[in-house]
Amino acid sequence: MQLSLIRKWGQRANYFILAGDDDQTIFSFTGATPDAILDPDIPDDHKIVLKQSFRLSRAVHRVAESLIHRVTRRQEKIYLPRPEEGAVHRLSTGGYKSPEYFILKSAEEQLRQSKSVMFLAACSYMLQLVVATLRKNGIPFHNPYRKTNGFWNQLRIGKKGSSANRILALLVGHPGFGEDHRSWTHGDVALWTEFLTANGVLKHGMKSKIRQSDPAEVATMERLAEIFQPGALESLMEAWDGDYRALLAWWYRLVTAEFRGRIQFATNVAAAHGPRALMDQPKVVVGTIHSVKGGQADCVYLFPDLSQAGDAQYSRAGDPHDSVIRLFYVGATRARETLFIAQRETSRSVCI
Repeated sequence: MQLSLIRKWGQRANYFILAGDDDQTIFSFTGATPDAILDPDIPDDHKIVLKQSFRLSRAVHRVAESLIHRVTRRQEKIYLPRPEEGAVHRLSTGGYKSPEYFILKSAEEQLRQSKSVMFLAACSYMLQLVVATLRKNGIPFHNPYRKTNGFWNQLRIGKKGSSANRILALLVGHPGFGEDHRSWTHGDVALWTEFLTANGVLKHGMKSKIRQSDPAEVATMERLAEIFQPGALESLMEAWDGDYRALLAWWYRLVTAEFRGRIQFATNVAAAHGPRALMDQPKVVVGTIHSVKGGQADCVYLFPDLSQAGDAQYSRAGDPHDSVIRLFYVGATRARETLFIAQRETSRSVCI
């Protein structure tokens, strides 16, 4: 319907260009189909093929070409890879049900080389253990193409009330924060004290009084003495005299059980990589293939497994089978340098 409307508009134009790629038509659940691009056929002298890929290395390009040539109907086209060879690794160990060992170790090696990494699967449930592994090991991740999905964007960088921002508000007052270190303001203190247990730590009614204070005003030592019980203030100053991890550990220890799970991941990230890791854009992207269409990373870990419904579709001849092939073609072509094809977990999988 969208293309029909666009073509109607095009009939009124002096010069009409329709840009698209039938090989990447993967949103079939919305009604999208490659037939909408292929029919009616465009005369050969009106077709322009963009022949040069500025993303794919030679090794990734070879896998992508072998995949896409398995569909039954497509516009034949030639496009060239970048001159770099790159690499494709078919993992003998590690699938979406067991990412914590070999896959984690491999991904950490890529991150040490300052490479960007993507973890991609056909279905979101296949990424649950990947996310759990990244959380446990304090590795920052996100999905910049689906920012409203909290499961893939657990740090919520930049959101005022997020755990990451509360920890930054705490650590900014420590000299170990770096060049952006400054004194705490009332706004900072209000953020990082909100999750603290009041019993034995804060004086009566101080949480609400802090929120009512001018957030830009510097929180002096005298003001902190008004907020904290004497013993809690003493332990705070002892932690502040240590490195930033000591201050972070002090705060985490006093957070109420209600909020402990919410702050765990951001705490792990800050402890493992420093406060800057809560401000910088993560090098790791997690998402379904559908969610990252248009994106790229230096290294892609692609899980070849299918859901029961996806396998039923893959088993049918013609367009249902082809739609699954196109999905994994898009997944493979997100890799700029290296493609890691994970081990399949069941017989329901695509041979890549």
